Amino acid sequence: MDRTAKPSPRPGRKRVLLILVAAFVALGIAIVGMSTREPSQEYEQVVGAGDSQRIFGGERQLDDRLGQESAPVQMQLFLDAQSETYRDQFLETVPPLVTGRVRSGDLKLLYRNRSLTRNATELSFFAIEAAQKQGYGWQYAYLMFRNQEKAKAEGLGEEFLETLAGGIPNLEAPEWKEDFEAGLEPGSAVEESLIAQDKLAIDLEIRDQPAAVVSGPNGTEIVQDAPDLNRLLQAIDSVR
Repeated sequence: MDRTAKPSPRPGRKRVLLILVAAFVALGIAIVGMSTREPSQEYEQVVGAGDSQRIFGGERQLDDRLGQESAPVQMQLFLDAQSETYRDQFLETVPPLVTGRVRSGDLKLLYRNRSLTRNATELSFFAIEAAQKQGYGWQYAYLMFRNQEKAKAEGLGEEFLETLAGGIPNLEAPEWKEDFEAGLEPGSAVEESLIAQDKLAIDLEIRDQPAAVVSGPNGTEIVQDAPDLNRLLQAIDSVR
């Protein structure tokens, strides 16, 4: 009896589809890993590098802003990353704010450099501003606070600041260094920005302690004298 043979599937077609699926899966894993991966061993000398990734990794940053532009409440934080006066308050308040209100979309944070020494252009400020250009300013500031003791021991110079930049995965260190050095040029846009941030603090009568300016639909509160987390949360709820 004459039987008509059915054409069999092309032998390479399934193989090609499987390869494509595997490639897409690998790409997705790589993208997720870029925002959450731990620093490699070469960054072990930077205290807090892994914590920085867990706190800030994957959260939207643009220039001085951390969080969604559409967040109903804005908090400007006036900080001196070289000062011990600011260190504990920053480390006790900013991480829980980021993992809580910022991640939920209720709050955006704006970084303001403010020096206790009245020098509006401290060296670390230029380093933070350079990291902001790549969307890593908050990570850099966090590492600056965590490594203050190392800065005292080793000296806070350009080499030390470059080491901190190397502790942030995905930050392009050569680009950071170029932006950092450009900012140090007299009359640079970064220098003008730092002077403007200092003037803003003076105009708002910010005292020589950590402070926040919290703004929302129901008004603005200036919270001074190193407010703790509960005080900041109260201000957020008050203006929301």
